[in-house]
Amino acid sequence: MIWTGLFIGCMLLADPIDVWLDVDTANRVGDVDDGLMMIQCFHSQELRIRGVSVLFGNTTLEKGMPIAEEIIGKFGPAGLKPMAGAASADDRGKETDALAGLAAGLAERPLVILAAGPATNIATLLERRPDLAGRIRQLIMVAGRRPGQKFVTSQRQLQPHPDANFEKDVAGMRTILASDVPLVLAPWEVSSHVWLSRGDLERMRHASPSGEWIASTSQYWINLWAIGIDSRGFNPFDTLAAGYLTHPCMIETMKVRVAIEQDLDDRATPAEKQAGKRKDYLIVRPADGTGREAIYCTKPVAEFHDLLVDRLAGTKVPPITDSEKTTSERDASAP
Repeated sequence: MIWTGLFIGCMLLADPIDVWLDVDTANRVGDVDDGLMMIQCFHSQELRIRGVSVLFGNTTLEKGMPIAEEIIGKFGPAGLKPMAGAASADDRGKETDALAGLAAGLAERPLVILAAGPATNIATLLERRPDLAGRIRQLIMVAGRRPGQKFVTSQRQLQPHPDANFEKDVAGMRTILASDVPLVLAPWEVSSHVWLSRGDLERMRHASPSGEWIASTSQYWINLWAIGIDSRGFNPFDTLAAGYLTHPCMIETMKVRVAIEQDLDDRATPAEKQAGKRKDYLIVRPADGTGREAIYCTKPVAEFHDLLVDRLAGTKVPPITDSEKTTSERDASAP
C-alpha cells in the first residue's frame, strides 16, 4: 500500500483537497457531531467539498436528509445537494443516488472520503465499483479502538458509548478492510480529549450565523450529556476526523494493524454478561502485528479546541473568560 502525503506538517498546499463527505446528520433529533463536522469543513479553506452523501446511523435516512439539506443550504457552497444513500445496513450493495454521485465524483477526480457514519455507502461503492477504489486517496472513518478499551467518558456514565458507526454495519467494514484503500481511523479515543462546553456554544452564538445555529440546535444535546454523562459539555466526535484532514500536525497518530475481533459485550446487561454475550470489535494493534494497515488518531494538541470553535463559527471567536466559565468548566481547566 502506498501512502500519499497531503501535507508537509501543517503547511497549506497550493490547491485545496477534494473531499467527499458521507454523513448521518441528526441535529435536533440525535447526535450533533455530523452537522458540526459539515460546517467545520465548509469553513476550511484547505478543503474543496465535492459531494455529500447521507445514510442511516444517528437517525433515519428520512430524518437525516432534510437536516443535511438545511446545513448545506445555510452554510455550504452554492449548488451542492446531498445525495440519499443507505437507509439501513440491508441496503449495502443496492443502487442509490449516493452511489451514483460518489462513483461519478471519483471518475472525475481522486477524492478523500470523510466517512462519519456507518460503512454501508462506502462498502457499496467498493463492492459495485471496485475499479474506482484506486481513486480514493484516503478514507477517514470515525471508528476503532485499542484492545480492552471502553468508551467511558466519566464515572457518571452507566454504560460505555458504542462504537456506533462500526457496530451498525460490521459486514460493511469487512468489505473496507478487504480493500487496499488507504485507511485512517479517528476513533472515540481522539475525540474524548475535546469538549464543547456551554460557554463555547454561547461564544459561538454571538460570533456568527453558523455559531448561532450551532448553539441553538445543540442545546438539547448538551443538556442530555449533562444529565447522563458529564456536565463539562460533549465530545464533538466527527470533528476530529475533519481536523486530521485540515491540520494533521495537530493530531497525534500511530501506524497500526486493524482487524475485527470478538469479545464479551461491554454494553451487555448483567443477565447478558452472565450468559457470556459477545460482539464484534474493530481492534487496532501495533504495526508489526497482523491485520490491515491503517493510521490511528490518538490525541489532539490542546490548541485544537480553539481552532475548532473558530472553524465552527467561521470567524475568530473571543476566548472565554474565567467569569464566563461554569463551575464544571473551571474545574476542567484547573491544573
